[in-house]
Amino acid sequence: MAVEVKIAVNTLIWPVCLVGAKENDKHNVMTAAWVSQVSANPLLVMVSVAPGRYSHDMIVRTGEFMVSVLSAAQQEVSTFCGSRSGRDVDKIARLNLQTKPAEAISVPRLSGCVANLECKVTGQHTAGDHTLFIGEVVAADVAAADVQPLIMYRGKTVSMR
Repeated sequence: MAVEVKIAVNTLIWPVCLVGAKENDKHNVMTAAWVSQVSANPLLVMVSVAPGRYSHDMIVRTGEFMVSVLSAAQQEVSTFCGSRSGRDVDKIARLNLQTKPAEAISVPRLSGCVANLECKVTGQHTAGDHTLFIGEVVAADVAAADVQPLIMYRGKTVSMR
C-alpha cells in the first residue's frame, strides 16, 4: 500500500471511545476510535473490534456493548485502556473509573464521559482483520454541552480546543 494512502486515511477524524462489555461479573473497557453512526432509523452505531481483543468474545456472547465517548480530559484513560488487556488487569478498578447502572443493558455507563450509548447487537460482519458490531442504541446519556470530546487525528489523540 502506498504511503500516501495510509497518510490520507489518517486524516479521517474519529471520536475516541471506550467500548464496554460485561459478562457475568467481568466488566471490561477497551479504547476504540473506529466508531460511527450507520443509520438514523433505527438509530444504529458501529464499533470495529479485533477478534483477539478480550471484549470481542464478550460482545459476541452477550449481544450488547456500551460506547462511552471520552472527554478531552480523559486522554490518560484512553492510553491506559488501549495499552492493556482486560485478561491481565481490571482497568475499571485500576483507574478507579466511576460507573453507574445502564437503563437497558447490563454494561454499566462510565461517569465523566461526553456520552454513553447503550447498544444491543443487531449484526456483526467480518471486515478484514476486525469484526464490525452493529448495535441499536436503546438508551443513552449526554454530558453538558461544554464538555469537549477526545478525537483521533493523524494517528494521535487530540482535544478539539
